Amino acid sequence: MLLFLAGGAALWLLAAAFILAICRTAAHADERRRVVRVSRRGATASLAAAAVTLPLGAEQASAACANRDVEFQVNPAVVRDAMLCEIERVRERRDIRDLRVNGQLDVAASRHATDMWQRRYFSHVSPGGSDLADRARRAGFARRGCSWMVGEVLAWGVASRSTAAGTVRAWMNSPPHRKAILTASYRDAGVGVSLGLPLSAPGQGATYTVDFGTRR
Repeated sequence: MLLFLAGGAALWLLAAAFILAICRTAAHADERRRVVRVSRRGATASLAAAAVTLPLGAEQASAACANRDVEFQVNPAVVRDAMLCEIERVRERRDIRDLRVNGQLDVAASRHATDMWQRRYFSHVSPGGSDLADRARRAGFARRGCSWMVGEVLAWGVASRSTAAGTVRAWMNSPPHRKAILTASYRDAGVGVSLGLPLSAPGQGATYTVDFGTRR
């Protein structure tokens, strides 16, 4: 997960210990994977469901992403689309295959971003103990009898730190997040954006969840 704060030097000094404590404890948990052995029937069902997902266009990925520097308060949907484009661009530059926008992962990511904001926490595990695997099951992405793998990155930011470009740049500068974004075996992705901060902090901002997955 990544934590962003905006402000002067004094604010950074006051928040430094808090930020470091979160980053130290969270770095190892940024990518969560779960693989379930596949049955032939389960694999067929997964592939059929995956066929209805929408691909990101090659032109969108290769060109500069539209609205990459738009802040959260202008239009959440615009920032969400820019986030997908930015992630696709960094994968394309390394010849990693395209991601498909998956509605079930969108649901899982959106629910988690909203839940973190509403209940004021910032973690891959909810206060009740639910984790990414649980969310993937509830959203219908992870199914019994099929093989699946999921990963997740989180962030929150204010002002210029809430843009798609700024958020993805920060993820790429963090080895655990970079690894999740560039995992070639991920084929599907969903993005959740919540207009609000998950923790008490100055300013207004946004909370982001990006879920990645593969089903066979």
